[in-house]
This record gives sequence, C-alpha cells and structure tokens, in this order.
Amino acid sequence: MPSSVMRTPSQCCGSLLTAAVEDYLRTLFCLSARGEATSTSALARCLDLATSTVSNLHKRSADAGLIRRPGPHRVTLTAHGQRHAVKVLRRNRLAKTFLVESLGMSWDEIGTEADVLEHAISPRLESRLTAALGNPTHDPYGNPIPPATGEYVESWPDSLSAVVPCRNFTVERVVDRDAEGLRLLAGLGIYPGRVLARAQALPHGGPVCVEIDEGHPHELSAAVSGLIYGRAA
Repeated sequence: MPSSVMRTPSQCCGSLLTAAVEDYLRTLFCLSARGEATSTSALARCLDLATSTVSNLHKRSADAGLIRRPGPHRVTLTAHGQRHAVKVLRRNRLAKTFLVESLGMSWDEIGTEADVLEHAISPRLESRLTAALGNPTHDPYGNPIPPATGEYVESWPDSLSAVVPCRNFTVERVVDRDAEGLRLLAGLGIYPGRVLARAQALPHGGPVCVEIDEGHPHELSAAVSGLIYGRAA
C-alpha cells in the first residue's frame, strides 16, 4: 500500500496504537461519558473480548500513560488517553455517516463496518471525507462528531427508561450496541428528532410503553428503551 494513503500512527505512541488499543480507548471514553461501568468485565462485554485480554490492554495502556486505575473495578482515561480516544471516535462517527449517507447502509449494519474503517482512515482521507459529507456535526445515531481540533467534551441526556413516566420524550441519541434493537427501532421509525408520546413503564420492571403515533402504543423492552436517550417534557 502506498505510504501516502496509509494512516500515520501517532508520533507519541507509535506502534502501541493498534486497532485493539484504539477500540479499547474509544469504548472506555463512551462508557465513561454515559456514566456506565468501566470495569474489566464491562469492557470485555462491550469489546467482545476475554477478560484476560482486557487486563492485558489495561497494562499496556497504563504503562503508556493512557489510563489510570483509581480503584479495583474502575478505569479512567488520562488527558493523553482521552486525546487519542476522541480522534478514534471522530473517525468512527465520520465513517458511520459516510456509510449511511453515501452507501445507503442501514443502522444495524454500519456499526461493525465503521469499527473496521476507523483504523484505516488517514488524516488526508479524514479531511476529504469531512468535506464530501458537508462537514457533518452528528452521525446517524445522533452522536456529535468531535471537531478535528480543539477540546471536546461528550455529554449524554437521560435515557428513556430513566425518565418514565413522561408526557413527551424527544429522541436525541441512540446507542449502537444492539443490532437487533436498532432494527426494531428503525422499523418503528424511532430516530433522533422523533417525539414519543405518553411514555410509561409497565409494572414489575417490565417494558416501556410509548405512543409513536397518537393512539398507537408500542411496548419496548427494558433493553431497547435503554438504547434511547433524549429529553422528557
């Protein structure tokens, strides 16, 4: 492959930033931003890796100053690690936007493909891709695309499951970790910007019932409602 189209590795970390390490940093960043657990087991589930493999990633990343371990079941990014994580996140969300807008791929398809592409996008291609897509600010799931330069802080609104009952709920973002759940949401037309009416939780920790169109209630499992984030009214 000509050197001009290869993604240049970070000068500060060099060969350390393998695809596995980049996935690890991006996932840790996203879990932390949503206030979710960052234990070894939680990361292993999200990355679909053995806990022993994640433990090795902890050690490599800690030795490089990318993470710290403030407790036995918690991992956090250092400022150095966060800079790398945000760069990977930007490429990932640009790739998702490209796959939907330019190739017409569906929600449930693009996550896996973007996870591969994020490691192959060079700075030159990133710049061209951004321009070709019209400088997008959000990916198809409603996630902000970090800027190419400058500071970036990611914040999440409330999940649907956390705010029921409510009269109206405006969908702002959808977590892309469940392909089957994404297919269900797409089939129901639940996208960022959609307003769900009269959301309420059914008894005993059961599904969440929402009206997508007035008078047409739908039940969403706790797992699926947990994918939906936005603002309640």
